[in-house]
Amino acid sequence: MRKPTWTITWNDGMSVGIPEIDEDHKHFISQIHEFNKSITGRMDPAEIKNRLQLIVDDAKRHFEREERLFKERLYPDTDSHAWLHAHELKTLQSIMQDFIPYGADSGWVDAGLRIKDILIQHILTDMKYANFYRNSHDSDISA
Repeated sequence: MRKPTWTITWNDGMSVGIPEIDEDHKHFISQIHEFNKSITGRMDPAEIKNRLQLIVDDAKRHFEREERLFKERLYPDTDSHAWLHAHELKTLQSIMQDFIPYGADSGWVDAGLRIKDILIQHILTDMKYANFYRNSHDSDISA
C-alpha cells in the first residue's frame, strides 16, 4: 500500500520578495515534509509530537516577524493579517493540544493535511503583502 504524502515544492512564484520571509516559508515546507516522514515512517509518537511542536513554535516566531515587518512598511492590512495569523496559530495549537498517538493512519493524515492547508493558505495570503511590498519598494527606488 502506498503511504500518503503531502509534498509541497517551493517555486519562485511563492516568493514575497523578502528573503527572510521566503526562507521561513521554505523552512515550513521542509518541516511539513519531516512531519509527513515521521508519520509515514511510523516513528515514535514522541518524535511526531516533537516535530509538530517545532512547526507551532516556528509559526509563532514567523508570524511575529511578519507583523513587525508589516508595521515597519505601514502595510494597510496589518490588523486583518495579524488576525489571520492568530487564527492560524490557534488552529495549530489546537492540533497540538489534541495530539494523541493516533491508532489509525487516517487521524495522522487528517492532522497533516490540516497543517499543510494552513501553510498553503498562509503563503497565499502573504502574496497580498508581496504585491504591496513590491509596489512600495518600487516607489522607494523611483523616488
